[in-house]
Amino acid sequence: MVQNHRSDHGPDKENLTPVSKAAPCAVCGGDHKCSRGDSGLIICGRRDGPVPGFRHLGAAKGDPQFHLFRRDEGADAAPAPARKPKPTPPRDWGVDAARYAKGFTAEARQELASRLGLPPAAFDALPLLGVSGGRAAGRVFAFPECDATGRVVGITERIPEPDGTEAKKMRSGGGRGLTVPNGWRDRPGPVLLVEGASDTLALTVAGLGAVGRPSNTGGVEHLAALLADLPVDRKVVVVGENDRKEDGSWPGREGSERVASTLRSRLGRGVMVAMPPDGAKDVRAWLVDRAGENPNWAALGRELLGLLTASAQVPAGGRRPEVVVTTAEHAVNDAAAAALPAAERVYQRGGLLVHVLALDAPTAGPAAVRQPAGAVVVRELSQPLLREEFTRVADWVRVVETKEGPVTVPTHPPGWCVQAVHARGHWPGVRNLEAVVTHPILLADGSLLVADGYHRPTGVLVRLPPGLRLAVADAPTRADVAAAVKLLFDAVCDFPFERPEHRGAWLAGLLTPLAWFAFDGPSPFYLIDGNVRGVGKGLLADAIAIPVLGRRFSAMSYTADRDELRKRITSVAAEGERMVLLDNLAGPVGNDQLDAALTADRWKDRLLGGNRVFDGPLNVVWYGTGNNCELRADTSRRTCHVRLESPAERPEERAGFRHPHLRQHLRRHRDALLSAALTILRGWVTAGRPRHGLPPWGSYESWSEVVREAVVWAGEPDPGLTRVALQTAADRNALAMTVLLNGLRRIDPDRQGLTASGIVEAAKTHPDLRAAVEDLAGRLDTRPLGYALRSFARRNFDGLFLDNAATTGQGVRWAAYPITEFRSRPTSPPSPPSPPTPPGGDGGDGDDAPGRAPQSGRLFETDGGRLPD
Repeated sequence: MVQNHRSDHGPDKENLTPVSKAAPCAVCGGDHKCSRGDSGLIICGRRDGPVPGFRHLGAAKGDPQFHLFRRDEGADAAPAPARKPKPTPPRDWGVDAARYAKGFTAEARQELASRLGLPPAAFDALPLLGVSGGRAAGRVFAFPECDATGRVVGITERIPEPDGTEAKKMRSGGGRGLTVPNGWRDRPGPVLLVEGASDTLALTVAGLGAVGRPSNTGGVEHLAALLADLPVDRKVVVVGENDRKEDGSWPGREGSERVASTLRSRLGRGVMVAMPPDGAKDVRAWLVDRAGENPNWAALGRELLGLLTASAQVPAGGRRPEVVVTTAEHAVNDAAAAALPAAERVYQRGGLLVHVLALDAPTAGPAAVRQPAGAVVVRELSQPLLREEFTRVADWVRVVETKEGPVTVPTHPPGWCVQAVHARGHWPGVRNLEAVVTHPILLADGSLLVADGYHRPTGVLVRLPPGLRLAVADAPTRADVAAAVKLLFDAVCDFPFERPEHRGAWLAGLLTPLAWFAFDGPSPFYLIDGNVRGVGKGLLADAIAIPVLGRRFSAMSYTADRDELRKRITSVAAEGERMVLLDNLAGPVGNDQLDAALTADRWKDRLLGGNRVFDGPLNVVWYGTGNNCELRADTSRRTCHVRLESPAERPEERAGFRHPHLRQHLRRHRDALLSAALTILRGWVTAGRPRHGLPPWGSYESWSEVVREAVVWAGEPDPGLTRVALQTAADRNALAMTVLLNGLRRIDPDRQGLTASGIVEAAKTHPDLRAAVEDLAGRLDTRPLGYALRSFARRNFDGLFLDNAATTGQGVRWAAYPITEFRSRPTSPPSPPSPPTPPGGDGGDGDDAPGRAPQSGRLFETDGGRLPD
């Protein structure tokens, strides 16, 4: 359809006719955006400089995207005298946009979705998108364009044509601006600068951070202002279009390179250029072509981002920062550190420079974390690798004196510079890496983070495996949640949970790593134990690891040696491990180092092999397996218990399982199981985060307010109920103190009191008392028993408590009292400091019995180089 209208773009006011496929623009060859006048004037929206055969008259007034041309034969024609424009008051385009937005009804939304091939939810990111009129072929949609502050500066209309095509026209008097969707800064990955609003909406619904340019070369001033405060380590990629012409010109690519080069100069930072995949004109066309009936837009977005990132390159003429090597070492080091944020593979964590690797083979030998091939791991960036990164982000030169004068020549980053920057401990601008996850996570605001890439607000790097397909409703219904619970429990239907709350504790163990970043602080220790060997403890642990990680646990051996255990925990923290299994626990379990790790989400300790200190996050959910485990110290109150009990003498010989090959079942249905777990968490959030009056759980209040509440809301018993029974049955210290107090009542009914040495002597003739003393002190030894008794003074053990009956020259005399006399007894004097750690001992907690000997140089133990069974 030909449209005739008046032009104010040039020295002459004349009728303009839009170009078309049948009559393309004589300047650029394009079939839209351009117009020609009845006196030979050509208004081109793609070319902005000299063009052979044409005289360039400059940019159009009020709309610098368009440039004016005349053919050379008209060069001698006298230009018409310029006319003085009449002053007009500035127009508030925001008012017009708000008015048009009121007409964006549900029917209009559906029509635009059909025309663009996008889901209606895509338009939520542009609240001022509206309807400005109608045609026989459909509605005219109004897309606001704004400046860097968000002020609407003009409106572009999308007009349907009878032949099914669409024309885009700027409303008269408006300026060209940007399409800036809500939340573009918060989406992970690079910022993608694309042409037009429809491409911007397509990338936004695909979970990517995108901003729309008004044309292939337009909007640079607005973009420079909008991106001025963008962190320098976040990549900016200008995306062109595949619109190559028969004459060899390529406006989409040439324009993107021009925009990228200008932004590099204006912002003083790296800006890359990328093109849509071959065969697609633009990114929206690529996404829509692959969408199908039930598209997974997030997965499509991840795939597209991978293609764009792989093809991104520095535009022609782009320059990197230059580091001049001189004897002023501080200045050279500062320049090198300033260039480091552009290293896209480098992060900082706990005072260390680190990078993230995908393992080609299972780790072997003295590795901090033993993981299978394909696992994503965090490693410290060594000095040689830092030197390599320096050459990626900067040009290194030195000044050489010649006969013609000083000249700069290329050089290598000096070793002293690499060492100094590596040792700084803090690198401004380098991204802080809180954790690496290979699964979606629930965020504190209740949303699910499912997009690959670095998420700046949390410091989390998301590395989802290729092909992962999730199905989680934005607002799951009660029926959705019930189906999710049923699906998860079907996977573990063959396990003999002692009580329903133990099955609820297993569910909490599955949800906790997914919800870790939605609560503050740590989570409890998930102990999976049974009454007999072969009951399925390791397999039940895999029913947590495989749905979440896609693989089995790595296993860390537990040791009662507190110093050795501390070193292992430090290595786990530094390497960013997220889920750790203490496998095959035996004997007494628990000391101050394990207790500290179970109640901390940060860790500080010296690293092995030097004087460096790791001071960073401990984002670990701890799990354990064992038979009839005995928990010491305060470990039992920090434990969420998953108990299996089988009456069979050899439960490993059972048959008739519903899932006889459970690990295969878990791997085959990982997507569905992971979706089910996320559905429970998301359903609890959208239900308003309901509370159920659960009793408090000290040290884990925030975890309890999220995971524990979500489990109960899903219809399961409170997993906290397992803690009470565990403290009674598995706390070896509590059991020993109960026996000791009853023994004291029997041999000292008048409560005259016995010293620690007196109790040791009495234990030699009373077998039950002897067993209790050996449990508390490790042996019949007065000194460790005295420390143990002081640590348990005035604590309730089955209705009795230990207290100071008298203090004599021989020491404190201890007696057992009923709890009814607790308030009437005077407060005991404060306990002395803990005893020094004996060489090879366990920190003075009373157990000198040998535990499993630590293996030198190995943090994680496996059998025969395989993952634990």
